[in-house]
Amino acid sequence: MKETRNILAALFALICAIALALYIGGEFMDMDIAVLSDVDDGTRFVLQTVAILLSLAVVPLSLKLFSIQKVRDDLLERKAAALKKWGTLRLLMLGTVLVGNTLLYYLLAYEPAFGYLAIITALALPFVMPTMRRCLAETSQEPADNE
Repeated sequence: MKETRNILAALFALICAIALALYIGGEFMDMDIAVLSDVDDGTRFVLQTVAILLSLAVVPLSLKLFSIQKVRDDLLERKAAALKKWGTLRLLMLGTVLVGNTLLYYLLAYEPAFGYLAIITALALPFVMPTMRRCLAETSQEPADNE
């Protein structure tokens, strides 16, 4: 279980480091990467719509992924192997949306919608941070309520 937690923690740190590097590069190092700043309004609207819909789907799904019965059964049955599989999927879902929105924010010359979506996704990351306590809780049967 410790090895699985270490792998998930490394992936979590990598996602945070990439998003932070994009932020530092865009805000403090005056990297001019706004190569999409002159796209037409229709393309900008389509990009925003896709990003919003993707974020609205991925963030709640990643937070509730371990509550899906098939995933839950797999976590209880195979423990560390299933946690590595589903935990990686969950982190990659959030990480892809976070990095994508952060990158689009800078590529489109500080388009606010993408910045807000990146912030919302970043706020969801602490809820899936792979601590040992969380890893053990997600792979064990919860005690039944006393009636």
